[in-house]
Amino acid sequence: SGSAAFMGSGNLALGNVFGSNIFNMILLVVGQIFATRHILSNVSPTHITTAATGMLLSGIAALSILAPQPYAFLGAGLDTWLIAVLYIVIMRMLPGAEQEPEVAAATQARDAEPTTSLTVLWLKFATSAAAILVAGWFLSKAADEIAVITGLGQTFIGSTLLAASTSLPELTVSIFTARMGAYDLLVGNVLGSNIFNMVILIVSDLLQPGSTPILSTGTTGQAVSALVGLVLSGIVIVSLTLPRREGKFKFSWDMWLILAVYLVGLRMIYQAG
Repeated sequence: SGSAAFMGSGNLALGNVFGSNIFNMILLVVGQIFATRHILSNVSPTHITTAATGMLLSGIAALSILAPQPYAFLGAGLDTWLIAVLYIVIMRMLPGAEQEPEVAAATQARDAEPTTSLTVLWLKFATSAAAILVAGWFLSKAADEIAVITGLGQTFIGSTLLAASTSLPELTVSIFTARMGAYDLLVGNVLGSNIFNMVILIVSDLLQPGSTPILSTGTTGQAVSALVGLVLSGIVIVSLTLPRREGKFKFSWDMWLILAVYLVGLRMIYQAG
């Protein structure tokens, strides 16, 4: 998103953020394929707060697109500043969750392994970060050209192709944690990635050329994408509040509903442009 915004493709950047959020929710469905139990029936209710935070931030973004405001502060719109501040405040207010058994096991395994020198760790981190930056730049340029050649538009390409490409790490984690039975890690990864994606908006806003806040340049399709993400988070919250259940079918109503809303949402995004 930052690379796309820096290139002046604000619509691509916004499409990537909101598209990643709705694509990430599909990872719950993917995880369910590899899981042996119903995922949302076997996780901590503390995820409700994370999902609700995602709904709040997505709602602010959608409102800012539908009712744009021209005011900026230090190179970014007041709306993206509000989203960033709310993210920080809510994250600091969240109580420390009780460590899940799979987290404790992972921690013990990590502590048992020989430590790597700090220099090597920093080198690996810098190399990985540089690779991500370069890949992000080329992905943004390729997605921009595809949007022009196909005529599908930056919003739809950003919400689908680019969003899926940038969510591949989450896909890998979802499959791995589902096979492990670490369902809390899976759900936390999806919902946590979604709210962190919203903070990327201020980075994109700061990198975008010009003084117009990035959300003020958003299209109706991007507002629809943000609202679809809001609805999907709501489905997760409802599922988490219901009593735990294990039916004879691997897929419960929530997974089918997430998949249906995602597919309908993609069509709405395409039609809205």
